Amino acid sequence: MPKYLPVHWLSKEARYRIIDVLLSTRTIKSLATELGITRNAVRKYISRETHPSDEVMEKVFEIIAPYEEERLIKLVIDDIVEALKTLVNGLDEEQYRVYLREKLREVLGKLER
Repeated sequence: MPKYLPVHWLSKEARYRIIDVLLSTRTIKSLATELGITRNAVRKYISRETHPSDEVMEKVFEIIAPYEEERLIKLVIDDIVEALKTLVNGLDEEQYRVYLREKLREVLGKLER
């Protein structure tokens, strides 16, 4: 598991989906115990009344089982890509589009090494 995932960037919807994945193999009680939170907090996540905090999400990535890792990392990647798409669609000025392209090329360069 990567030591650092930018959990503070995760959307509320991604946080809910991650909790749903964890609950597909755990009970509410066991997930609450593993995360160090109340069962009521987990229920509020399920009903979308509140979303998991950054601290809870950090704990999530400490407790995930190996068979959950790929699915959760892909959820994080998809969420970040969707945020980038929203940013791209909102950039009207060419100078910001150029700047974003340069930054994305840096990231892609690191991925290709």
